[in-house]
Amino acid sequence: MFLDRKCIIFDLDGTLIDSLGIWSQVDQALIEERSSEHVKVTEEAAYEMRAEAMRRYGEGSDAYLKFCADLKAKFGMPGTPEEIHARRYDIAQTFLRTRVDYRPDADKVLEALKRAGLKLALATTTRRRNVDTYSRENENLRAKAPLDAFFDMIVTRDDVKATKPDPEAHLMILEKLGLAPEECLVVEDAAPGMIAARAAGIDSIVISERHAEGEREKLDALAVARFEDHAAILAAIEAEAAAR
Repeated sequence: MFLDRKCIIFDLDGTLIDSLGIWSQVDQALIEERSSEHVKVTEEAAYEMRAEAMRRYGEGSDAYLKFCADLKAKFGMPGTPEEIHARRYDIAQTFLRTRVDYRPDADKVLEALKRAGLKLALATTTRRRNVDTYSRENENLRAKAPLDAFFDMIVTRDDVKATKPDPEAHLMILEKLGLAPEECLVVEDAAPGMIAARAAGIDSIVISERHAEGEREKLDALAVARFEDHAAILAAIEAEAAAR
């Protein structure tokens, strides 16, 4: 499944790194700091507000500005939506540098695939500036598997006109690396990336992630296999290597 391919294409947030909860923590901090009553919300409530906004606004370039306008109205925040958005970015950069880490054993999966001679690519809806923060300033990631050293190609939201579920990022990887769809495998935790992989003609596997448990049946229908965690992926890679 893995070692018979030439390239493994990973999603980033939720798949390789434990970052989805970080964005909820960013919004918790922003709401407590800027709301008129210094409101404390739970991580779950922060996640639901953001997820609902993304469903309403999509993942376009102004979606988070509109989300910040919603927060201003809901919590009586001073300043313009643009100022609130800028403060959210400042909080996020601190958290991305200091709190984000690989999911358990994800770095070992990357190391095993590199040792086997496979190419690695990243297709993420994260902005380039955040990926640069992870690559250059996040010591948790740099100490284990630096993104810029391990990946042969990184495609971010800023590199494409259309983000997942559009297959543009995956098709770009195929073209730049000179690969056919059947020579690749996508590793994802969410439906948009798996739909994009299917549109590009690439098989995908799903790794379980707590924020996607409500879509388990949908994701299983899109995937050729499910793995509960990176330890299970690593075991599969090692079993394939031993059988050769």
